[in-house]
Parts: sequence; structure tokens; C-alpha cells
Amino acid sequence: MLVQDVVLFSIWGHSMSLLELIGLISGLVAVYLASKALSVNFLFGLLNNVVYFVVFYQAHLYSAMLLQTVYFFFSLYGYFHWKHPKPGQEGKNRELRIRRLTKGRWVLVMLIILVFGGLWSEGIIYFQSRFPELIDPPAFPRLDAVLTVASVTGQFLLSRKVMDNWIIWIVVDVLSTALYAYMGLFFTAILFVLFTLIAIRAIVDWNKQYRQQDENPKENFS
Repeated sequence: MLVQDVVLFSIWGHSMSLLELIGLISGLVAVYLASKALSVNFLFGLLNNVVYFVVFYQAHLYSAMLLQTVYFFFSLYGYFHWKHPKPGQEGKNRELRIRRLTKGRWVLVMLIILVFGGLWSEGIIYFQSRFPELIDPPAFPRLDAVLTVASVTGQFLLSRKVMDNWIIWIVVDVLSTALYAYMGLFFTAILFVLFTLIAIRAIVDWNKQYRQQDENPKENFS
């Protein structure tokens, strides 16, 4: 029997598989450690990426599935980048300092999410129509795609230790909660509720650390 086929228990008609439980725990640990600005969060993130690649494949959420491969490489990059900052970018414990986005960068981020989200959704729809024997019709392709691009953007900013990543994650987590609940991924939806709460708390904690940095506290990301 495969790991994804092992059902641990059911609540209100929703089953918790062993695979989804591993994903839930590893995801919570990774996000909690990230909220505390600890680089070890990326190591738990790697496990979470592998698990949810399988979970989303089974749910036909192909954009979210492919997103896990991007997360995987960003987690590797983020761990190295936090642990080995460039000269002058060192902060607490000689790791990378927390930074902020400028207003111009925020405009660019919004354009990237909207434009590439639209392009990605059209690509997914086109691919499925050309090769229907390979994959089933995607569920909510446009919402799935926009959340995918927003998540990639948020993960990139996290890997660069930019505090504004948490604002993006709050929006992504709220919309993802609704999507996964509708798709029947009940426990994953609960996980994203917890992600939302952690992200809100993370803004407070990161902002406090940002203000307490000993040099150039107003350094912006560029």
C-alpha cells in the first residue's frame, strides 16, 4: 500500500491520509520557523514541497502541483542565501538582514502576478485541451494559476528575506483556504487557515526585528 493510500481517520466525511498529515505538519513547522526568521524553515519546506506535489496531483490542481517544484528550488536557494549573505547584508547571527520593498517594486510585483497569472492559466487550459489523454480537465485553472504566480512571488521574496512577502502570503492563504475547502481538501484548508494566522503574526515579528537591526534599518530591497 502506498503512503498516499493510507487513511488515518475521517471527520465529517473528510479523510486524513498519512501523506496529507505529513504535509500538514511539515508545512506548519516550516511557516512557523519562517515567521521567526529562522533559516532552518527551508529544510522543512523541502519535505513539504515533495509531499504536496503528490497531493495536488491527485486533486488535479496542476498549477499548484508544479508550484512545488519551484518552491523546492527556492527553498534550496533561500537556505543558502540566508546563511551566506553578501558583505554588508549581515544581520542577526550573521545571517541575511530583513529588507523591505520600495513602492516601485510593489507595482512591479502586482504586474507580474496579474500578467503571468493570466498567461499561465491560458497555458494550462491549452495544454490540457491538446493532450486530454494525459491529464484531466484542471480545476479552477485561472484562480489556481494566479495563486501559483503569487505564491512563487511570495516564496522568492521570502528567500530574499523581504518582509513584504507576508502580505502576499496572507492574500494567497485566504483564497487558498476557500479553494481547498471547496475541492474537499478539508485538512489542507484548515492548514491554510493556520498559515494565515501565522503570516499575520509574522508581519509583527519581522517588523520588530527590522526596526531593531543595528545598521541601516531603512534599507530597501532592490
